[in-house]
Amino acid sequence: MPELQPLFEVKKMKSRLFLTITLLVLSFLLISPALAAPKVILDGQQLTFDVPPVVDQGRVLVPMRAIFETLGASINWDPAAKTVSATKEQTTVKLTIGIRTAYKNGTPGTLDVPPKIVGGRTLVPLRFVSEALGSEVLWDGKTQTVTINSTSGVKVTVHIIDVGQGDAIYISLRDHNDILIDGGDNTQGSAVVSYLTNQGIDDIELLVATHPHADHIGGLDDVLAAFKVEAVVDNGMVVDTATYRDYRDAVKAEGCPYQKAVPGQSWVFGSYALKALGPVRDHGDANNNSVVCLLDCGEIEFLFTGDAEAEAEADLLGKAVAAEILKVGHHGSRTSTSQAFLAAVSPEVAVISVGAGNTYGHPAASTLQRLKDMGVGISRTDQNGTVIITTDGKTYHVIAKPPSMPPVINKSSPPDESVQPVEPASTGKYVGSAKSDKYHLPSCRYAEQIAPENRVWFSSEAEAQAAGYVACKVCGG
Repeated sequence: MPELQPLFEVKKMKSRLFLTITLLVLSFLLISPALAAPKVILDGQQLTFDVPPVVDQGRVLVPMRAIFETLGASINWDPAAKTVSATKEQTTVKLTIGIRTAYKNGTPGTLDVPPKIVGGRTLVPLRFVSEALGSEVLWDGKTQTVTINSTSGVKVTVHIIDVGQGDAIYISLRDHNDILIDGGDNTQGSAVVSYLTNQGIDDIELLVATHPHADHIGGLDDVLAAFKVEAVVDNGMVVDTATYRDYRDAVKAEGCPYQKAVPGQSWVFGSYALKALGPVRDHGDANNNSVVCLLDCGEIEFLFTGDAEAEAEADLLGKAVAAEILKVGHHGSRTSTSQAFLAAVSPEVAVISVGAGNTYGHPAASTLQRLKDMGVGISRTDQNGTVIITTDGKTYHVIAKPPSMPPVINKSSPPDESVQPVEPASTGKYVGSAKSDKYHLPSCRYAEQIAPENRVWFSSEAEAQAAGYVACKVCGG
């Protein structure tokens, strides 16, 4: 019946078109929650807009008039030139719709994304206008939240980044001076790079590697590859591990000045200084040889202890270690934060960088109890995520999300400890980590370091990339 063939083809085309449209609609409905407008919090208060903020090429844009007026700036709009000028005190910012060049007090700068019109409102890049008017901008990609601190006195922000069982601390100072202390383990390098990129850093003035354990220096080769680093400081220990060799080679490739930390050494940034306090002597082990340093912000001080334990802490007794904020040593291990050391530091806030459900029992109950007995406020990255502390040198503010409720455990039915989970030798062509955004060949040395419970398997590179993973730079994925 050849005369029916064209009609059949038309029906088949209509069927395909209907199926395509249906899939597009379903896809939009499924992904639309992920495209929800980011939240904007100014000085602790969430802002509302008549036109929601949008994300364009990784940059948040918000309604022009609302953000300028909220930040205390007066506005002058030129409809013919499609240009807005906003003035606050001695600062004037000028932007034009569709143009990437913006001006601050007449000095041009290049925007990643130009202002645009959405829903009849002019939207402007939030980070640029906020920072140009003297505010600090923080971005939390996990919660899609922008936090703006408009207090003109805020000059220092310390980020204890959630890298699981490890340390990575980013210190942001005025005049674009940036310090990084440690970089998490090998699987966290790309996450640290992403976090720093989202903070808008241009380079790193000082990188401190406290000691050569993988959970502190593992991610630093990625950091050194991604950013220009002006200087590197570590404790001088040389160890025979692949992770240390990667770190050492990355430092050499960077070609920047290198120093071994010496007690009494200081790195000064304007009116602020990072001071090396330890190690006072060679203890023969990496933890007690950790670089211990104090950030002096005037009346507010931060003490960073790496993995220093009671033996190294004892060397510091009688020295100027008092600090309002203590980064607790060795992830809250029972061997650190001795009673004598805690009394000498006398902190108001303690931050513990620790991985959820780690096999080391960190933080130890005895350490937590010592902190509680002294009335110290405790924040933990396993419960609070990344902890951010801002200070103007006289007061400080801690930003940390509330901990989630712990899981309910049926104590009447203890688990059968004789039954151990078995990880298959291979369940795919590529493997990633639930705590990283890289995928690897199963034979890659970084793949072998992924804890079994964190492994995510993929049958193809396309599947890994569709899930948001990128290829490992070592094995090529």
